[in-house]
Amino acid sequence: MSQFAELEAQFSQALDRLRSAVAARAAATEERPDERVLRERIDALEAEKAELVDELARLEAKRDKDVAALDDLIAQLKPLIAEV
Repeated sequence: MSQFAELEAQFSQALDRLRSAVAARAAATEERPDERVLRERIDALEAEKAELVDELARLEAKRDKDVAALDDLIAQLKPLIAEV
């Protein structure tokens, strides 16, 4: 019977150590409130960056279109300027 009691005590100690390790791991991986706030801020900034990249692409396309229109206008005006 003493062997059984000894094994039971060892088993109980091992379970206690396992529970402590699991609790420590859970506490270590638990996201802290300040980390959550920072993560939300990063996500918001990344979304804003994506919007700005899209706007930049639209503005560059508009600029290219405007430059092409100006080149066309200059080409049309060159003969008129040469006559003067």
